[in-house]
Amino acid sequence: MERLHAEGTRFVNESGKEVILQGINVLQRNRDHNHFYPDFEKAYDYFRRMGFNFLRFGIFWDAVEPEPGVIDHEYLKKVRHYVDLANENGLYVMLDMHQDLFAQKFIDGAPDWACLDEGLPHPENCRLWYEAYLSSEAIIRAADNFWANKPAADGIGLLDHYEHMWEEIAAAFADCTNVIGLEPMNEPFMGSLAREVFGAGTMQMMAKNPSFSLADPAAVSPEETAEFMGIVAQRFLEFDRTTLMDFYRRMQRAIQKTSDLPIITGGNIYCSTDLPTGIERLEGIQQIYAPHGYDAVVDSDRYESYSKANVERLYAHKKETQDRLGLPTIAAEWGAFPSLPVVNGLIRFMNGIVEKYLWGSAYCEYHPENEQDPNFASLCRAYPMETAGKLLAYHYDEAAGTFTVSYDAVPGGTSRFFLPFIPEKTDAGRTAQTEVIRVTENACVFSVTAQEAGETTIVLSK
Repeated sequence: MERLHAEGTRFVNESGKEVILQGINVLQRNRDHNHFYPDFEKAYDYFRRMGFNFLRFGIFWDAVEPEPGVIDHEYLKKVRHYVDLANENGLYVMLDMHQDLFAQKFIDGAPDWACLDEGLPHPENCRLWYEAYLSSEAIIRAADNFWANKPAADGIGLLDHYEHMWEEIAAAFADCTNVIGLEPMNEPFMGSLAREVFGAGTMQMMAKNPSFSLADPAAVSPEETAEFMGIVAQRFLEFDRTTLMDFYRRMQRAIQKTSDLPIITGGNIYCSTDLPTGIERLEGIQQIYAPHGYDAVVDSDRYESYSKANVERLYAHKKETQDRLGLPTIAAEWGAFPSLPVVNGLIRFMNGIVEKYLWGSAYCEYHPENEQDPNFASLCRAYPMETAGKLLAYHYDEAAGTFTVSYDAVPGGTSRFFLPFIPEKTDAGRTAQTEVIRVTENACVFSVTAQEAGETTIVLSK
């Protein structure tokens, strides 16, 4: 596959065509399977049928460096196998160093030797898994020790270990033309600062309203929520601008020792809500902005309360960050939906957001049982895979079975659009040639070659 590079806020391939990335997260957290799904090779047929051209592929610190200073090259070779298989199937890959609750002993992430929790307690009865970030003394201490670069048992600091690990990873994938970039850490957690900030914010709010309680969100007014989030945002912005940016610069140094792959940045863990990020542009390296965004009902049983207005607002804030940074952007985690009849509607809603902003997108996340689940059918959508010219706008109306795309065409340039249908009606504008390349019985790649330069609108319908 052709390498991608950034031109302003766009992804462009070596042929000069603009590329939209559409795909899914692959995050096998289970160490018993060495962090790979059994028979994962078979999933690539599913990815092809869905029209995906992108995977956010999770790798894990405990697998890469199971002992201090010991890199498991066999694990990296296995990851490389799946990256190469992605290349053969037309899939770009983002390699994401994933963590949830910091360490493998809690969910996934750091190996036991790097989880310096000092034997502090960890709760086993959280209503929602991510509540442990604020309630677990063990996780908080382990995160604090990581950011402080506390030495592991071999006397080498944790951040120093992490930096060396990324040198090895970058070297292992430096020549992979389909790897778009390296994400040093999923949703970095700032440790004790989080609890301090939430506690101080709660005290300020209780001074005005003694009944204010984050444990009872239904009793908190939208105005109070906005005020509280404004209080905590300032401290978290400072974490991003200092500790997190210093971390990204360290990771940049590690990556550039062995490769020229881009670095992928998103912001701290709470930036997956409506909080802004303080991350900045890095100098001397290609950079990608990859925000996450979830409604407050994520991972709960309250999906009847899903707020589209909240999701629309938080992604509008992430668009403001993209405009500030001037970086190509991928909505790298969204969804996490259970199998419910309402889910396709929620997927279509999110598809509309990434269409509007011309972003890449990766649904979170792949599970083998979802391959045949009709409640996730709308993940298969029409989109411009590569555009010979500047993409202006596009929209897939699933109900009507219509795909519309507008772009400033390059004369003689060929664009390709994935369609989850076979078009019967074609208004292809000023084109010299069209071709339908079937992917499955009911899906195709529609190829269009422009006849002349200028703005062109193409409408394809069932």
